[in-house]
Amino acid sequence: TQEQEQLIQSAVAACYQLENWPTDYEVSLSFVMNEEIQALNRDYRGKDQPTDVLSFPMDMPDDAPEKLLGDIVISVEKMLEQAAEYGHSADREMIYLVVHSTLHLMGYDHMMPEDKLLMREKEETIMERLALVR
Repeated sequence: TQEQEQLIQSAVAACYQLENWPTDYEVSLSFVMNEEIQALNRDYRGKDQPTDVLSFPMDMPDDAPEKLLGDIVISVEKMLEQAAEYGHSADREMIYLVVHSTLHLMGYDHMMPEDKLLMREKEETIMERLALVR
């Protein structure tokens, strides 16, 4: 819906704002079913199982005419399952996944405990700014 598109745009913009990034970067967002995200997860991460979201950063030169941050792929099935599991709306889960993935595209990860803590703090800050806290 148009409201969801606006929420998504606001979420990506909030990530840029928090990190003082220019707002002219573009993000591609796809919604797929578990079967498709499982194939992507298998092919790109060697994990033959569905996941909630995948992020694919673009390596663009700084002087490229287009500023493409990367691609985000969200499993609708996983998104809905997690919204029910955590007891919040599908829109809140969708935006959390967009924020999480946008931060990945911006270079954050959660492999080390200190990195995970930093990323979680940024996610919570952005979700608070969007008035989408748990």
